[in-house]
Amino acid sequence: MENKMKYLVIGVVAIIIVAAVGVFLFQDNDDDNDEGGVIVQKGSDTLLELCQIWAEEYMAENPAVEVEVSGGGSSTGITALINGQVDVAQASRQIKASEIESAQAAGFTPVEFKVAIDGIAIIVHTSNDVGVLTVEQLRGIYNGTYTNWNQVGGADEDITLYGRQSTSGTYEYFWEHVLQKENYSQDMNMLSGNSAIVAAVQGDAGGVGYVGIGYADASGINVLDLKADAESEAFAPTDESAVKSGKYDLSRYLYLYTKGTPTGIVKDYLRWIVNFDDGQSLVGEIGFYEISQNAYEDNLVKMGVTPASVTLTQKGSDTMLELCQIFSEDFHEEFPWITVEITGGGSGTGISALVNGQVDLAQASRSIKASEIAAANANGVYPVEFKVAIDGIAVITNDDNGVTNLTKEQLQGIYNGTYTNWNQVGGADLDITLYGRQSSSGTYVYFQEEILDNENYSQDMNMLTGNSAIVNAVQGDAGGIGYIGIGYASASGIKVLDLRETEADPTFSPLDEEAVLSGDYMLSRYLYIYTDGTPTDQVSRWMSWILSSDGGQSVVTEIGFYPLPQAVIEQEMAKLG
Repeated sequence: MENKMKYLVIGVVAIIIVAAVGVFLFQDNDDDNDEGGVIVQKGSDTLLELCQIWAEEYMAENPAVEVEVSGGGSSTGITALINGQVDVAQASRQIKASEIESAQAAGFTPVEFKVAIDGIAIIVHTSNDVGVLTVEQLRGIYNGTYTNWNQVGGADEDITLYGRQSTSGTYEYFWEHVLQKENYSQDMNMLSGNSAIVAAVQGDAGGVGYVGIGYADASGINVLDLKADAESEAFAPTDESAVKSGKYDLSRYLYLYTKGTPTGIVKDYLRWIVNFDDGQSLVGEIGFYEISQNAYEDNLVKMGVTPASVTLTQKGSDTMLELCQIFSEDFHEEFPWITVEITGGGSGTGISALVNGQVDLAQASRSIKASEIAAANANGVYPVEFKVAIDGIAVITNDDNGVTNLTKEQLQGIYNGTYTNWNQVGGADLDITLYGRQSSSGTYVYFQEEILDNENYSQDMNMLTGNSAIVNAVQGDAGGIGYIGIGYASASGIKVLDLRETEADPTFSPLDEEAVLSGDYMLSRYLYIYTDGTPTDQVSRWMSWILSSDGGQSVVTEIGFYPLPQAVIEQEMAKLG
């Protein structure tokens, strides 16, 4: 707290200096060789104290540089940037499309940098016994629907609303995310700055306000927990993991904007701010949270700096091998500092490697078993499952085989050894040759569960490693039959059979996307990637890219598998935290 007060006093002095001479000291910082000069910065009051601390610490390390910081609100700072009055604008909201257009009309495109994470805190007087609100209740309070605390579980006390001025980024963020772009109550008292709201609520038993988390540690106020709805878990803005994961509903990034790609002393200042050993180490002193590793890397790229190289390792399903290798290649093109090494060996092999801490991720064509989860937990590994694509296992024969469809009973009889000649299932007098996967394969396990009802395969089955090996075998064997991932079923020389439950049921093909997605095709399944715990850093970026419609899901289609429906994508994205 002593450090915080020291910085606050210094910051107030800095504001006075800025107000007096800032406009005269402003200069254009475009020369990469500049060793000194003045950086002028303006904007968000939520970020003001933090930016003042950054400025003081940076100047202490770089005495030839002067950094002038002032507030006024996010809109004020962005307008000043557009008008060429400042080098940097701090903002508690993202820049608007209209502001970008104005900047471009002025000859530049603003560049956005994430510099801290905030959880907007809802504060009340310490005498208020309300401890938690739903987002709907908070909306009702600020749009004027609820005017007494007894309407949301509190005492019979009139509610007094305190909020920010309209130039504030926090005002706009709250308007978008809580009020859903409907009007604030006309009774709201609009104040300039977080400190003013804190002071107002401290002196008003019925008061409620919203402030950046960095201002919520004052005496005389309580910070409320928030719930998405009445059935959801409540989270506090003081819970760092809840804020960083987005579980707290009013989590947000805080930003700095520059006139195009920063150069010279502005670039050096920005690099210092986003560095975890420098500017980010000071974020917590003010009560905010440091940025993620991925945000740090994105910031460097925007400065024209390549982040340090990182290698991730992933192993498992051969059915998914080609798909994941293409994932890796395309991902690396977009994020060249990250390499994802992909190997096969079967789902069981990959999961075992994850359990034993030998890889970062495992791809699998089946769900992880309870016994594997238990083994992982015993090793301190906690697998998280992500659906990444949909497969319809294709049953294939040689192209010359006259059989076009099979029932489940017939397919079961073929693979358990009951039927050994094609004439037993409506085909020619020709011995059946069985091809299947090795026992470590997820497809082997899945087929055994779904078709053989967990009974044994025929001892005559040829167990091969990989889908391509089965395709090659069936191509050269008139009596051959095999099962493969649909992504491998487009080869010449083979036929894909339709399947049906019984003779009385309709047939469905794994080539029919609707039948696979609906589950009408009996061998429809998800394909998975497993991580050790909730993904963070580059693993999170990798998984997010795989799940994105314009990233990995577009590759899924190219390989012949089926992409995830949007509802499933949203469900899996929620696991990323």
